[in-house]
This record gives sequence, C-alpha cells and structure tokens, in this order.
Amino acid sequence: MADNADKSDPGLPVSCECGYIKMRTPFSKPLGTAHCHCTTCRKQSASAFGTSVFFLSKDVFPLATDVETKLSVYTHPTESGNTAHCYFCPRCGVRILHAALLPDGTMRERVSFKGGAIDDGAIDWKALNTKHIYTRSAIIKLPEEWECYEKMPPKLY
Repeated sequence: MADNADKSDPGLPVSCECGYIKMRTPFSKPLGTAHCHCTTCRKQSASAFGTSVFFLSKDVFPLATDVETKLSVYTHPTESGNTAHCYFCPRCGVRILHAALLPDGTMRERVSFKGGAIDDGAIDWKALNTKHIYTRSAIIKLPEEWECYEKMPPKLY
C-alpha cells in the first residue's frame, strides 16, 4: 500500500489461493467494481468474465517492498494501446492486481484488484453497483436489468 493511504482505514484483505501473497487494498470502500467480458479477462480468470475492484493508482503504488518482491508480473499490450501489468502469485498463479501504463509511459489513474483475490466476507458484493463492460464479447446471457456496456463506458469510475 502506498504511503499516502489512510492509515485509519485497514482496507480489504487480499490473498492468493496458496497464501504466499497477502496484502490489503488502500481503503475498505473501492471506487467501483466491474465484471469485464472481454476475451483477455475471460482468459485470465478462466471464467465467463473477470471481476475488477478499482482504486486510485496513487493509493496503491508504490507497492510495499515485502509484497512487490514476492509478486510476478506478466505484461501485454491492450486493445486501447496501453500496456497491462498483471501481478500474480508465482507459486499458485492467482492474479492479484492489474495496472496499465499509458502510451506515454505514465500509469493509468486507476488500478484493479481482482475480485476473487479479495478474501471471503470482506466486501458486500450485493451492495455494489457493479457494471458489466465489454459485453460485446459476453459468452453468457446478461439480464436486462444489469448495467451493461458493449465496450468501456466513457467514465467507468
């Protein structure tokens, strides 16, 4: 967690499947959440969609040294022209966090913790207004009452 995070808010506990990676989000209340149905998110989650829980990059980076030295990073170009940095556990392979570098080399304003890495019971998923994004690639039927976007909405959070 970055030094500018609120020390009175413990954040949400985050861990991988094997327990090698343990960290906390900077705050208990995320900026927002999304279920992404793009091919990349479906592949990385090995599921019908990937779940992202958003925080400001400046509140997450730089990562604590004890966490950063344990994480592995996979980088790849994105459809938008950015470069995704996908942090994962080198032991069990669980994705923990995604950050993106813009074409000019600066970090995108928001990063996402992977929803499945947030420990059970730490967040009330039913109380969140989760958006469904990149639904043009969805492989499941999406109910009409869900907030859905074929691509990225103009302002996600």
